[in-house]
Amino acid sequence: MSRVGEIPEPPKESPEKIAGPPEPPVSPESDDRSPSEEETQGNLANRIASMSGLEKREVIRRAQRKRGALGPVSLEVAMLLLAREQNLEMEKLVEMS
Repeated sequence: MSRVGEIPEPPKESPEKIAGPPEPPVSPESDDRSPSEEETQGNLANRIASMSGLEKREVIRRAQRKRGALGPVSLEVAMLLLAREQNLEMEKLVEMS
């Protein structure tokens, strides 16, 4: 028997979780990355910035916000999602990463 017509009730969250202060963004210093990963992310941020017309700081800020919203994704993935939202050519960016 199919239940396609039934919509489940959303989970009830406690008011403390909804009204709590936002979590601070994850700083790059707290990540366990090798210098080559940081260099790759810096190059990716530079490439996205030049292709989109945004400043590098803005690219990183937006990627960190996206990372906070999505949960456990790398900064590199968040930057690639940002690039996709900016309608940039993904093939050029994926080659770098």
